[in-house]
Formats: sequence, structure tokens, C-alpha cells
Amino acid sequence: MKVSIYTYVKNGLYGDYHVLAMLRHHLPFADEIVVHEGLSTDGSYEAIKDLDPKIKVFRSDWEKNTGLDFIRGFKDEARRRCTGDWCVMLDADEFIPEWEFGPLRAKLAATDAPLVSATLVNFYGNYKVFHADPLKFRMPWMKMLIHRNRPDVEFWGDASSVRLAGRESELDWDPGKAAFVCHHFGYVRKAARLREAWRNMRGKLYNAPPPRFRIPSFVFNLFPHDWKDPDFLPYLRVYDGPHIKAVRDDPGEFVRDGFKLYDYLKAHPPAGPDAGGVG
Repeated sequence: MKVSIYTYVKNGLYGDYHVLAMLRHHLPFADEIVVHEGLSTDGSYEAIKDLDPKIKVFRSDWEKNTGLDFIRGFKDEARRRCTGDWCVMLDADEFIPEWEFGPLRAKLAATDAPLVSATLVNFYGNYKVFHADPLKFRMPWMKMLIHRNRPDVEFWGDASSVRLAGRESELDWDPGKAAFVCHHFGYVRKAARLREAWRNMRGKLYNAPPPRFRIPSFVFNLFPHDWKDPDFLPYLRVYDGPHIKAVRDDPGEFVRDGFKLYDYLKAHPPAGPDAGGVG
């Protein structure tokens, strides 16, 4: 059984997406990793193109599509390049825990299902803090991200999950049946880049009307995202589960707030039935 991971990145170094750590982390699991690179101008392509023979990089201009087609287009082009029996769609900031590598391959070898799901832990600011209510801010909480390599697989909605064409009613969103918990570090990025992406990419990422004008990057450097934003703070919790190897090997790569949120939560523990961390 051959397993392909496919992912996609454009200016990932500038955007602070942990893409190099993500690719290295999954080399022991995947038989190949297909990367659709969007003509980066920040050195991302040069950094990943010779990382490992398992990593197959191809490039194209992502801007030929608009709206949600922008996302579906570059993801689908990566999917079509996979040669494995199973395909695993991962964003450049998503990590399968290494303790799941063996069990997940065994599950894929044994199941007759065409699609396999995962739930997500959304780390925030650093690897010791997570957001306990992802639906509150349209954060991902569960994805249908593993599928057999077959032509009727399609992306839908915001393209964070796949389905089989014409079989939408068969999707099973029971988190108890998820194959593993994916560790997502998309909110452990430089605060300026987070705010810049949320503002300038709004029209493409959320199918909302795009901003009337683009704000230069240096403005976000001066006015970055506030880690203690009151809209987020009530839902943050200390993570007390195991950390993936990428974090243990290079913890500094997964800290962007100087542990300010962790220190705050330890000093001001939340009350209530959901006050505990993830085990």
C-alpha cells in the first residue's frame, strides 16, 4: 500500500507556515509528498525543492482562479499528481502525530471506506495553548482529509474537506470515528502575518467580498494581531497532551507569543466544565 501526502504553499516562509518542519515531519509516514508551489517570491521554492527525494514539487500560477475556486483549484491540481493508493490532504501547518503513523497506515490497509476523517487541535500563539471552541471563529475542528486515489473525489465548501461526487449524504461527521487528531499550527504564526492574511485574503479564503484596497505589509508589522484579543481569550486553554516530535525537536519554531498566553492562563485558570486541557 502506497500513501501520498499532498500539500500546497505560496510564500510560506514569509507567511510563517512551518512548511519545512511539516514536510520533514511526515517523511517517515508518506511514500511520497506532492507539493504544489504557487510561484513564491520569498525563497520558499528554493528551500523545499531539494529537501528529500520523496518530496515532489511542481509549480503553477494560483492567481488564475478567483473566490473559492482559488483554493479548490490549487488543491485539486496537487491531488491529481498523487500516485499512492491513499491520499492525505494536509495544509502546510498541519501535522499527523508520529505516534499515529503506524496505526493510521494499518487502518487504511484494513478499511473498506473511501474517506477517512480527523479531528483537529488548533494551537494558538504557542504549542502549549489551544482554542477550545473552534466553531466560534470558523476554525477547523474536523476534516475529511484522507481518501482513496480515485477520480470522483472532489473539494467542496471552503475546500478544507473532500467528498465523493454525488454522494454528499454519505459523509459521516461523527468525531468518534475520526482516525486521529491532527495538530494544527496555523494560529502559531507571527502576529503581523496572521492579521495580514485575515484581512487581505478575506475574499479568497472566506468567499466574502474582498477588501477594497490592499494594506501594505509594513502596516501589519506596526499593528499586529493582539494575542490577548478579547474575542479569543475566553476560549483559550492550556494544552496538556503529548507534543509531536517536530515540537520536541525545535520548540522555538512553534512559539510566536513568547508564551505570554500560557503564562496568563496559568495565572488566570478558566472556570467551568470545559476548563481542562486536551489530554
